[in-house]
Amino acid sequence: MNEEFLKADLHIHTPGSVCCSERSVTAEDIVDTAVQAGLDIIAVTDHNSVSYIDAVRSAAHSRNLLFFPGMELSARGGHVLALFDPATPSGLLKGLLDRLGIPVEARGDAGFTIEWIEDIFRIVHEWGGVPVAAHIERWPTGFLETAERRDTKARIYRSPYLAALEITQAQKKGQWTRGEIKHYAKSHACIQASDAHALEDIGRRITYLKLPSLDLEGLRTAFREHEHRIRFPEEMDHAD
Repeated sequence: MNEEFLKADLHIHTPGSVCCSERSVTAEDIVDTAVQAGLDIIAVTDHNSVSYIDAVRSAAHSRNLLFFPGMELSARGGHVLALFDPATPSGLLKGLLDRLGIPVEARGDAGFTIEWIEDIFRIVHEWGGVPVAAHIERWPTGFLETAERRDTKARIYRSPYLAALEITQAQKKGQWTRGEIKHYAKSHACIQASDAHALEDIGRRITYLKLPSLDLEGLRTAFREHEHRIRFPEEMDHAD
């Protein structure tokens, strides 16, 4: 495979999230907007919900857009992006929501809090997914900005199941990836993403990924080998 950097937005919401500001948006609208933004890869990550996964997956397939199904889980201690292989059946993802005890009436609600964040990392991993700590510096749902003690946050950061950090302060990417942040001395892959709740937001923050395969294992490899496989836009002039 001739590997090249692909333009990705791995945090997009649909009307499957209660807080989505455009309730009439369709799966085709989301995919069309992503293509117009020049994206090669998207992930749908609704709050505690997978109700739009199949529709967006179908629309993405018709436009040759790599699609990762996922969800944003509202754990105690911070939010978690759970990303899964493109071929993962939506039934399995619904089974994970059942396993986490999220009632049907609460799906799509960001305010419904489930298990402790470190347990979510582990459970997502056990179900075949990749857990990413969502918007870590954003109050009040990024784990660094919760009311938890600093030593608790440091323990969360050291979880062996945490695959990557979603950051919003792009200028600190190098410090996070080199483990240079005080109290958080471990190297972690970093991504940035739009956290889009409206069409106009899709692609507003993106990450370039060099995937050895167009599947979840390829994404895992990019996270493990982030020094060479992950770039933010301002780093692309120095891409391998």
